[in-house]
Amino acid sequence: MKRFALIIPILLLGACANGASGAGAEVGDTLRLGLSRQITGVNPHKGGSPDSSGSIVGSIYESLTRITPSLEVEPSLATSWTSPDPLNWDFTIRTNAKFSDGSALTADDVAWNFAQLLNPDYKGTSGAPLRKYIKKVTASSPDVIHFELSAPALDLPGRLWSIYIVQPAFAQSHNLDNEALGSGPYKLDKLDQENGAALSLNPSYGGDKPAFEKVEYTVLASEAQRVAALRAGEQDLILNLDPLDLKQFEGSPDYDTILGVGTQPLTLAINERKKNTPLANAKVRQALNYATDKETIIKTVLRDAVKPLPGQVLYSPYQTPNPAVSAYPFDSDRAKALLAEAGYPNGFEVRVNLSSGTYVSQDVATQQIAAQWAKIGVTLKIEQQPFPAWLQNQYGPDDQAADFFYIMWGGSYRGDLNGNFGPFRSDHIQSHLNAPEFDKLVDQALGATDQATKDKFQNEAAASAFENAHAIFLYPSPFTGVVSKQLSWTPKPNRYLYAQQVGRK
Repeated sequence: MKRFALIIPILLLGACANGASGAGAEVGDTLRLGLSRQITGVNPHKGGSPDSSGSIVGSIYESLTRITPSLEVEPSLATSWTSPDPLNWDFTIRTNAKFSDGSALTADDVAWNFAQLLNPDYKGTSGAPLRKYIKKVTASSPDVIHFELSAPALDLPGRLWSIYIVQPAFAQSHNLDNEALGSGPYKLDKLDQENGAALSLNPSYGGDKPAFEKVEYTVLASEAQRVAALRAGEQDLILNLDPLDLKQFEGSPDYDTILGVGTQPLTLAINERKKNTPLANAKVRQALNYATDKETIIKTVLRDAVKPLPGQVLYSPYQTPNPAVSAYPFDSDRAKALLAEAGYPNGFEVRVNLSSGTYVSQDVATQQIAAQWAKIGVTLKIEQQPFPAWLQNQYGPDDQAADFFYIMWGGSYRGDLNGNFGPFRSDHIQSHLNAPEFDKLVDQALGATDQATKDKFQNEAAASAFENAHAIFLYPSPFTGVVSKQLSWTPKPNRYLYAQQVGRK
């Protein structure tokens, strides 16, 4: 297994003077973790956002592999894996893995889960990417799972990190959206999708015992709620605070603050397929990239925590960008000229959809973008929805969806091509793009049998996305948070907040 050394650009800001403290911010027997989005369910086969369902699911369930805070792929249920040729892989799993009801987790259980996901009629959204390259998964012995692929997957262990294993009998007799039975360190005691979830230790867990017996995840879907909860001493760890709001906690005797670069890029995802949309024209999309002054937003809103994306969703140090592609510079005159060439000299009106309280500083950043675009005649209307409704808007028909979505997408481990490029493919469940050239290049990169070929097609795909402006490339997601000084926690810049990774000092 190849491992990557990675330096995470995260700054822990400790105590100085005059910072806000939490009233009674003592860490007790129950770990209190704040989530910035409403929970969309705990179905392990439907994925889950890191600052929402994904953190809860990853505390209850296990997958064959997992991602470390430094973005390395390491064993989880699997103890090792081998690949005799590009289309065949064998994973050996732990023999002490048990579901929280005490039943053993076997290779047959793993194979059953994959069989469901590979069935095109199955509703689990995690299955769609797998069906592109996995032909069949079988149990070749009680502790060995065999993968037969239809196309090569150099990074197969990494691609499996979020394919969680549920107990088959339970899955067939319960509603996995609201109930859970996994083999992870915790079990689900209570779920309220609007407000949070309560977990307790899985007595049958075969791994190291976590530091906390009980965990409370609380949904704090607005910046004001997150700040108020910290000031009241009601939370032990919260991510996704606006950088400007971090200042009030930087001198706290109770908290440390985090300010750094997250692993996922922020973009305005584009709806190119709406009937009669000007966004179907590449020159219009290029114009809007030129009209966006990213440097000013970064300086005034994000405290210079990040730099503009280099004209692509790949950026250092987490991924290797195409060195031949660079950021769209801010150039209003060039933007106006491109709009005129495209037949829109007087501009037009479009709509952007935000998920309430989800992304760091999104409200102010989007307002600045609207003001910048107004200077070239483009009116950007801003609307907000709670996270579940915002997500459904993306899943909906092209003509009913917004023109833009302020969104954060990206890979979870180094070399995660599917995570980096998958959401920008024309066939992704949340995509409204028309990008056949990009799609083909991504397929060629994903199916490569050697790293050099993968890198070649990856660079060509990045160049295609830039030239066709299939997104408004903004900046890496700022990674921010406030953490009790009584906790021991390695910042995980992909924002998955797993309870088992939080300890006591």
